Amino acid sequence: MNTQRQKMKMQQKMTPQQLLLMRLLQLPVTRLEQKVKEEMEKNPMLEIESEPIDNTEQDDTTGFDENDEDNDFKGIDIDDYYDDDDYSYRERLEHDHNTEQRQYDFADGTSFTESLMRQMDLLGLDKREQTIGNEIIGSIDGTGYLGRDTQLIANDLAFRSGIEVENSEVERVLKVIQTLDPAGVGARNLQECLSLQLHRIKDPDNDTKLATTIIDRHFSQLSNKHYASLMTMLKIDEKQLNAAIAVIRRQNPKPGWGREEENHGAHYIIPDFIVSHDDGQLSFALSSRNRPMLRINSEYSDMMEQLSNRSKLNPNEQETLTFIKEKTEAAQWLIDTIDQRQATLATTMDAILKYQKAYFLSGDTSDLRPMRLKDIAQATGLDESTVSRVVNEKYVQTDFGTFLLKELFTKAVVTDQGEVLATEHIKEALRKAIDEEDKSNPLTDEALTTLLQDQGFRLSRRTVTKYRESMDIPVGRLRKELGEN
Repeated sequence: MNTQRQKMKMQQKMTPQQLLLMRLLQLPVTRLEQKVKEEMEKNPMLEIESEPIDNTEQDDTTGFDENDEDNDFKGIDIDDYYDDDDYSYRERLEHDHNTEQRQYDFADGTSFTESLMRQMDLLGLDKREQTIGNEIIGSIDGTGYLGRDTQLIANDLAFRSGIEVENSEVERVLKVIQTLDPAGVGARNLQECLSLQLHRIKDPDNDTKLATTIIDRHFSQLSNKHYASLMTMLKIDEKQLNAAIAVIRRQNPKPGWGREEENHGAHYIIPDFIVSHDDGQLSFALSSRNRPMLRINSEYSDMMEQLSNRSKLNPNEQETLTFIKEKTEAAQWLIDTIDQRQATLATTMDAILKYQKAYFLSGDTSDLRPMRLKDIAQATGLDESTVSRVVNEKYVQTDFGTFLLKELFTKAVVTDQGEVLATEHIKEALRKAIDEEDKSNPLTDEALTTLLQDQGFRLSRRTVTKYRESMDIPVGRLRKELGEN
C-alpha cells in the first residue's frame, strides 16, 4: 500500500544574480569586456555611457589604501569547494619561477572556460547532466586541472542548486568532460592528465603503448626515477624505456595553458590590479575597465513608463511592455553585479596586500608569507570559493613586474628553528645551490637534500626532487651534460 508523507526540508539556493556574480568573478578584465559586449548584443536595454580609457596607468580608477577599513562588502556566502591543502599539483604546474614573470602575452578570443562550455553544449547532454557539467567546468582551473573532489561537487549541487546527485553520477559526467579539447582537461592529477592524453592518441605505436602502460600502472616508479625497477618489471631495455619516456615528455602537463597558446593574435595583458607604494605605504587601484560605464537605455525606459501608465493595452503593446520589463531587469542585474564584482575584487586585494605587505614593498620572494585561500577568506569574511574565483586568471602589476595573483598563494614549511616560511624559500635555496654547484660534478638530489637539511629545511629527497622538477631543472647527470656542451 502506497502512503504519502509530508516532509519539510530547508534548502539554500543561489539566485540568478548570485550565480551571475560567481561567473563574473572568474573573469579577468579583458574577458569581462567581452562578456559585456555579448550581453549588449542580446539586450537592447544596455548601453555604454562612455568608452573606457585604454591606458590603465591613466585610468580614472578608485584607489584603495591598505589602511582603509570602510569597505564592508562581504559577497555571497556559499559552501566551500576547494581543499585547503590541495596544493601538490598546483605547486608543480603554477608556481614555476624558472619562467619569465615580468611580461605576459594574452590571447584575444574565447576564454578557456567558455571554450569548454561551448564544447559541452554540442554533446547532447540532458538538463541534469548539463548542470553537473557546468559545475565541473567551473571547478577547472587555468592549467586545466579539476580543483575539487567530485564528492564536494555533488555536495555543492545539493546545497546550491537543490539537485541530489551521487558521486558516481558526477564521475560519469566528468568522464564526458575529459573527452573535450584540449586532451588532458579535467584531470585531477598529473598521472591522470598524461593518461588522458596518451589514450587519445590514434593508432598508437609500440613506444606509445609502452608509455601508456608506464603512466597507468607504474607512475610511482617513473616519478621516483626507479628506472632499473621499471625495466625489470616490464622486461624492456634502456633504449625502449628512453623511447617511452620521450613519448611521455611530448604530452602537455598544463593543458589549460596550452589552450591559450593556440591563438596567435596575442597582445600584452592588461592587469586587473595596479599596486604602488609611497614611503612604505601601499595602495592599489582597479582598472576602470573592471567597471564598464553601463546604463539603462533611456528611450526604452521612457517607452516602458508610457506603456505602464496607460489603462489599457492591446496584445502587441502588452507583449512589448513585458519584453522591456524583462530586459530592463536583466540589464539592471548585470549593472548591479558588476558593482558587486568590483567591491569583491577590492576587498580581496586589500586583504592580500596587507597579508603580503613585506613582499609588495621589496619584490623579494624571500619576503613571501605562506598564504592559503582560507587565510584571505577569514580576513575578508568571504567564502573560500569566492576568493578562489577572484584570484583566478587575475594579474597584478607592481613596480617589480606583473604576475598572476594566485602565485602568491603558497604552502608553509617549518625549519629546524621552528620558523614558518613559504615554499618559495626552499625553491630559492635550491636554485642558489644548483647555481653555485661544480658543473663538472653536479649535485645529485641526495646531495641537494643534505645541503638543504644543513640549512635547517626539513625535507625528504622526494620533496627536493619535486621542487627541482617544478622549476624545470634537470637531474644532475643532465646538468653535467648540458654544461659540457
